[in-house]
Amino acid sequence: MRDPMSWSIPVFRAFGIQVKVHLLFFIFTIGMFLRQVGMKGNPIWWVDVFLFTVVALFLSVLLHEFGHCFGARHVGGDAKEVLIWPLGGLAYVDVPHNARAHFITVVAGPGVNVAICLVCAIAMAATGYLPSLNPLKNPYIAEVYNYQEKRHETSRYGTPAGAVEAWARSLPAEMQRSLTPERIEEIVRQSGIETREAPIGIVWAYRIFFLNWVLLLFNLIPAYPLDGGRMLQSVIWSRRDYRKGVVVAAYTGFGVAVLFLVVSIAVNEALFMGLSLFMLYESSMALYRLEMEDTGPFGYDFSAGYTSLEKDEEPPPRPKRAGWFKRWRQARLARRMQRENEERARDEERMDQLLDKIARTGKESLTEEERRFLERMSARRRNMS
Repeated sequence: MRDPMSWSIPVFRAFGIQVKVHLLFFIFTIGMFLRQVGMKGNPIWWVDVFLFTVVALFLSVLLHEFGHCFGARHVGGDAKEVLIWPLGGLAYVDVPHNARAHFITVVAGPGVNVAICLVCAIAMAATGYLPSLNPLKNPYIAEVYNYQEKRHETSRYGTPAGAVEAWARSLPAEMQRSLTPERIEEIVRQSGIETREAPIGIVWAYRIFFLNWVLLLFNLIPAYPLDGGRMLQSVIWSRRDYRKGVVVAAYTGFGVAVLFLVVSIAVNEALFMGLSLFMLYESSMALYRLEMEDTGPFGYDFSAGYTSLEKDEEPPPRPKRAGWFKRWRQARLARRMQRENEERARDEERMDQLLDKIARTGKESLTEEERRFLERMSARRRNMS
């Protein structure tokens, strides 16, 4: 319970991948739902809020993370778990330690969002509509362009009738009773404004397009730990080295996180602030893990050679006790390394069992999953050699 990332419950398993949902995701979902439904004068129906905020967002993020998982398997790695939490999703993957494998694994996630956007856009275009590419528009007031009749159309909430209904909800109860549907239609006719209502199928195609379009643009921001930052890390890694890639991506993440933090304070947006703090934390952890790799498991920097140990004629000063945050990071990293060692030991044991099975019954007796496991283990050993 000390690690907040472990506060999750398993939901289902698909393609050999365990999908978990963080407990904070439910709190976030309830809060977002009540925020939208409870807005004064908001004409949006609660069913639309639920389908968009919960169902469509959950499925889009889940498919994005499955893209990372299948990308990892494509390069000879593996994926065993996906975590859905308030700030998006996390795919726990094991990939070969090279820039190409990391880049393909990362780019596969946004690739899923691109595919969903294309499917929705093609479906809309086939029926005579084009979606708006403005990511700042209100997705509930779905504005689309009917290129066959050369006019803009919108959802019910964007029509004059929807605006009158929203205004009516803000009135006292006795005045609301006098605004019958016939009276609302009369007010709309007297306004002289006509905005056509788009078909419900087109509205939801646009909303799914909009959701994946925003997820794509946001994830391509070149800042760690977003996909764009990890792609930047892989590109620099391929041209320079692994350390340089991590440092550049982490410091880019620091800069964007500070910018997000300023914006979140300016617009009073708690979710944006949480995202910026998460980016700051992950960027600092990336540099900390890099430092631990450089200094070795015992905390001593052997880059100067073992002869540097002979210079300590005087007893070294007593080191200061690390702060609580650094101790927590060290404990978290130690638990992670322990889990990786235990998982590596289980994989080695299973590989020995499969090799024994091949010796007894032949390679043809292996299942498809066992063949993929052996190929993955062979690729991992080749990368370590």
